[in-house]
Amino acid sequence: MATIDVLTSRQRLTAALKGEAYDRIPVNLLISDHAAQFANVSVTEYESSAELLVRGQIAAYRHYGHDVINVGPGLSGIPEAFGAQVQLPANSSPYVSAPAIQSLNEAVQLKSPDPESTARLPIFLEAAERAVREVGDEVLVSMTVAAPFTTACNVFGTERLLRELNRNALLVHNLLRVVTEGVLAFCRAAIARGARIGLADPTASGSVISARAFETFALPYLGELVQGIRQAGNGTPPTIHICGRSQKLWSHLADTGTSALSVDDVVDLAEAKAVVGHRTALIGNIRPTATIFLGTPADVHQNARECLRKAFDTPKGFILGLGCGLPVNAPRENVAALVEAAREYGRYPLSPEAFAA
Repeated sequence: MATIDVLTSRQRLTAALKGEAYDRIPVNLLISDHAAQFANVSVTEYESSAELLVRGQIAAYRHYGHDVINVGPGLSGIPEAFGAQVQLPANSSPYVSAPAIQSLNEAVQLKSPDPESTARLPIFLEAAERAVREVGDEVLVSMTVAAPFTTACNVFGTERLLRELNRNALLVHNLLRVVTEGVLAFCRAAIARGARIGLADPTASGSVISARAFETFALPYLGELVQGIRQAGNGTPPTIHICGRSQKLWSHLADTGTSALSVDDVVDLAEAKAVVGHRTALIGNIRPTATIFLGTPADVHQNARECLRKAFDTPKGFILGLGCGLPVNAPRENVAALVEAAREYGRYPLSPEAFAA
């Protein structure tokens, strides 16, 4: 029989990461534009209004009972502020349709956008402030922010930037320097409003670039950003999500001082626990497409038990979550089933018998 939550989401997550007692395993649904339906609006409207962002996120939180809410700006918000063209579809997530610059030589002319006045950044900051004011005492308010390498790809164009890594390394570094300053400026503004930061760096994945390229072009700026966020947040580091096969990057990611590493569903949680579980908490890694979008509630429960078996005893803490973002049109019954699974199998103290195959 499923348990009734005793702690608030904020208390639960804090206790789990500190190694203290909690009522049930925390759940991070990585909800972004899925929340638009809870505000009864299109994604276009949702992504353009602080009021709708907050309304949708809080309504989804009340419905599902997960443990982190998310008010953007996602992967496209900061590139848009640098001048990239962004499309806001009605029924899917925003995406960059045209880069901000056509040549790396233009990077020196880029200016770090003012988060208080540029593009949609003020909307996201207002949403964070409202959400913290309304529910911040009971649930963590997070803002997913693209890390520098992924932001640079969206500012210049991913394929073009990847081609330039070896041909024009100095100019790539110039772009990454400007971009890092812009990302950090936004993070500082978000933290000042009481939000936590979750960094996403999908283009830095081991499925896209080599480990050497990651060490040269992504890691230095990611590490700098993590430290800047810690300083702005009184020692509170961000989480980091890397898509795809990230095994060769795990030790480097732990070196940054991240509070938790979110891993894709294509990697093995047990392996991640063995390699870096003693250094950082883990988040993951329910299959967002095969299980949440295309599966059934029974499939969700089975996948949740699998994740718990592999990572429930991660030394630095474990959060049950998705291997990537929640699909916009994911069936609500499947999303709800993940929190239900946490309540059913994830009672503290966790025991393998509760989620045996």
